[in-house]
Amino acid sequence: MRRFEFELALSASKTRSLYEGQARYILVASKQGKKLQLPAANFRDYVSAAGIYGHFTVEIDANNKLVALQKI
Repeated sequence: MRRFEFELALSASKTRSLYEGQARYILVASKQGKKLQLPAANFRDYVSAAGIYGHFTVEIDANNKLVALQKI
């Protein structure tokens, strides 16, 4: 399993598109230099009134499927 770290800063207006179904994926750049396309639905637990902000880790399996997403 591979683990990546990244920072995310999405404003409330951009986060709104998650709930409206307009955004299916969020593209992030990991601290390891990889670009990751992650399912937007996995970030719903981390939405606040200000948007989504924080430092995250994600675990990806050998088939490039998301196994775990955690705010740290």
